Amino acid sequence: MVFSIQYTILFCLKGGILVDNPRILPKTVQVYKRLLHRISKNQSLYLEIEKKIRAIEAGYSGESYVDNFLKQVNFPKHYAILKDLHIQIDENNYLQIDTLILTKKYFAILEIKNIRGKIYFQRNPNQLIREIDGETTPLKCPEQQLKRHVQKLKLLLQQYKVNIPIKSLIVLAYSKTHVVLPPQYANITMGCDISHHIEEYNQLPDAISTQKFHQSLTNLLSRSNEFIPKPLAKVYPLELSHIKIGLFCPNCHVKINNQRNCINCNTPKKIMQQQAIEDWFYLVKDTISNSECVYFLELKDKFAANYLLNKMALHPVNHHKSRYYIMQKTKALSELQE
Repeated sequence: MVFSIQYTILFCLKGGILVDNPRILPKTVQVYKRLLHRISKNQSLYLEIEKKIRAIEAGYSGESYVDNFLKQVNFPKHYAILKDLHIQIDENNYLQIDTLILTKKYFAILEIKNIRGKIYFQRNPNQLIREIDGETTPLKCPEQQLKRHVQKLKLLLQQYKVNIPIKSLIVLAYSKTHVVLPPQYANITMGCDISHHIEEYNQLPDAISTQKFHQSLTNLLSRSNEFIPKPLAKVYPLELSHIKIGLFCPNCHVKINNQRNCINCNTPKKIMQQQAIEDWFYLVKDTISNSECVYFLELKDKFAANYLLNKMALHPVNHHKSRYYIMQKTKALSELQE
């Protein structure tokens, strides 16, 4: 089994124009929805997972909405749009960008936000304050997030010896957001007005060659991996004894025992085993041993677990009794067609 990646970036080369693919709903949403059936509804974590799902879906909705306006932009001959880019710079340092536009004239980072109500870009300390129905909530500051993205992208491009202007924009997906106090330094725009900014950038002269453009695109894609969040048990107080074990149908949510398929919808047991392993990584730990696999999937013995773990796209660490497995991060895919 190969774990499904959170995003797939496909490009078609048609007359020198690189066209981006549709944005894909993050894999995290699928797994988190399954996790809701492994914990009790009266646990506080249940509400936290529901909240996470709503936040991810709202972010995806806003990003997809802005994608529609990007399609209306008359880009230069050579361009590419990378979505949900996730690049590991070093052991504890990542570059995560909602939307990155590449051209020979500039690279542009878009930090897309789907926020309701009134927002204030507070300074000292830098926070985004959201107000809805008289209730205020402090959030991470998009201006600071954007600043970090630019710094990290510059660091990467220095490694590739690419010198090109980097533009950056905070994009509020929907016009329902009321900006009371704007950011101090970052440019901010509504999604419906993004073409105005991009078309201004498109007037810039070429800064790199076509060859350097394609090298930059290839390098970024080769470094981009699936984003795998920390297991929820590392973020929230969660005991393994509070988690329902075994195999659950992803469609009917019923638990199966010795059946080869779901008795309701005929979903194969093999799929449920694969998804149960994913559930473990997203919920419990970022490693799994043979004995943990036996316990969580309720397998008959260590030989069944060994067969399953070795059949899947997991990375083994150590040998024999001390062996455990980690999830391999999948590379983003690029497809260039003449």
